[in-house]
Amino acid sequence: MILRAGGAGNLGNNRLLLPILVYLPMGVFFLMFFFGQHATHPFWPTSLWVDRACAHQTDHELKRRQIQALPVFVARSSSMLVLWDDEYFQRLWCQLELATFAKYGSVQKVNILPLWLAPWLLSALVINIGAASGWNFLWYGVSPDVLYSLVAAIQGRIPETLSEPVTSVIIVTLFGSMVGLPASIPWAIAGKAKLRSHELMLDQMANFDCRAAQCTEPADRLLVQQQVQHLFRAPLEPSCSSDSVEVDQIDDKSLDAFNGYIQGPLRSVVMENVGARLHVPYGLCLLAGLPMTFYSGVDILQCDEACVASNGFEAFSSYMKASMVTWLVNILLVYPIFYPVFLRMLKRAFSVQRECLQFFLAVISSIVSLSYGYFCSGWVFGLFYSWVQHGIVGLLPLLALLVILVLQQQCLFGNY
Repeated sequence: MILRAGGAGNLGNNRLLLPILVYLPMGVFFLMFFFGQHATHPFWPTSLWVDRACAHQTDHELKRRQIQALPVFVARSSSMLVLWDDEYFQRLWCQLELATFAKYGSVQKVNILPLWLAPWLLSALVINIGAASGWNFLWYGVSPDVLYSLVAAIQGRIPETLSEPVTSVIIVTLFGSMVGLPASIPWAIAGKAKLRSHELMLDQMANFDCRAAQCTEPADRLLVQQQVQHLFRAPLEPSCSSDSVEVDQIDDKSLDAFNGYIQGPLRSVVMENVGARLHVPYGLCLLAGLPMTFYSGVDILQCDEACVASNGFEAFSSYMKASMVTWLVNILLVYPIFYPVFLRMLKRAFSVQRECLQFFLAVISSIVSLSYGYFCSGWVFGLFYSWVQHGIVGLLPLLALLVILVLQQQCLFGNY
């Protein structure tokens, strides 16, 4: 397409850029997300041991032998994947698997994957695809005369030295708020589900007690608890007697040791992987912003000669280099903060007692957090272009902004 147009600078207002650079790669991503295992399995085959499929559910003698053989399966396993839902830590069989892996495996090899994570990520990706489409329409679908008149109206009311960055901030924030308005309700729903499920998971682990676990078959309870006690029983001293009272005390200690493992080391690993209630891993936020990352190419290539000149550049190549750096800063330092900022505002919104008011405040929180993110993005665009046009005078405020963004990111992602 670039060759046909005679160069990257001649693709301005090309309607195929958005489908080719955003929709097509995101379609490939979703295809691999849902069906990628079928493509990779012939090259990297993975063997799974699934309890419900591999442990007999009706033959109790066979089930007992399979339970005793759990360490054999664990010893041959490289990791344990826990698909966490609201009832996981309440099920006795799930506790047995955790206990066995804790004894014969490693806590670092236990991967906790909350079931809310995939729907949240998919909803964030879909919302960002909509945001990219909205940005493309507002920037390039609206008549240029409307945009230029808006810029002129803003620049006429502010000092000339501040006109470039302030104009960029106002326009980007305004357009970002308009794009975020239709996404506010689904984003609020996804954020509420994330907060509720994440808090429940950490609370269940902090208050874990294997004695209170649920078991469908009453006959399995004693069998499973005996195995847990065997795994976590402390070595007996030679002088210890074997009367029943002593054994019962040892059994209690072994169950308490297992409880301590869930409440301590395993919960710490979960906190490292998925963080606290208000935390979203930085890498996951980068992934959620993938549509906007792809859209950066559309934004750069859509700019025609008039657009390049209006941004103060003489050549498209100079504009492209500056825009690539600007977009890189936004992708790494600005767009990932949308989610932790929104979750912190959402927590305040849900502290209100009335449910209807909660929903209203959640929607407002969504719009405000998106507007704040685009407010930061507008300053990045404005100060970068100001630096290109004014040299060292424009560099100092840009460096100050970058320091603020790095510190802000450290506050939001540095601690969980």
